[in-house]
Amino acid sequence: MQRSDSTPRKSARAGGLPPDSIELFMQQWRRERSDLDPSPFGIFGRIHRIAGYFTRHADAWLGELGLTWETFSLIVTLRRAGKPYAMRPTDLLRESLLSSGAVTNRIDRVENLGLVRRVADPNDRRGVVVQLTARGRTLADRAIALHFARMSRLLDDLSGDAARNIAALLSELLLSFENAPTGKAGARTNGHKTNGHKPPRNGRRNGR
Repeated sequence: MQRSDSTPRKSARAGGLPPDSIELFMQQWRRERSDLDPSPFGIFGRIHRIAGYFTRHADAWLGELGLTWETFSLIVTLRRAGKPYAMRPTDLLRESLLSSGAVTNRIDRVENLGLVRRVADPNDRRGVVVQLTARGRTLADRAIALHFARMSRLLDDLSGDAARNIAALLSELLLSFENAPTGKAGARTNGHKTNGHKPPRNGRRNGR
């Protein structure tokens, strides 16, 4: 995006709030490179920074239950699927917020905790499905209740209308990536298909 006007813009902050860290970065770039428009960074920089704060908070509250993000994401994905709380590994990857790297090893670890088990796929004699155990379902119910409650607390400073508006705008942005034709910028990153997920980095989770 190119600005038609190279004059630095003053940020309009709702309610007289001070500029956030991303706005300060944008002001610096407007000063140093007045020929460029940093406004896209205003969106993606904030998403990235919020995701970092959210990651640290989520790690802490899931840790209260002895869970990592990968274990949590796997068991709540199975719980969300409904009875019989079972999915093929490929479907589990697509429906969860896990990255594709070493998904089999992650299932192994959660199975060793007694939270899931592998059973024969009733629709494919050569395949298996991953199914929640009774213990896994109990923990998934506790974890998702805690997760929703703590996320709600993080949004306490926003009005209901503001939260709904942000969710709607983020949905519009996310759909623009998820619906992008294969081969376009929104569908691939560095030559890798993303399928709506950020390519894995050192086994860590996507974007949070």
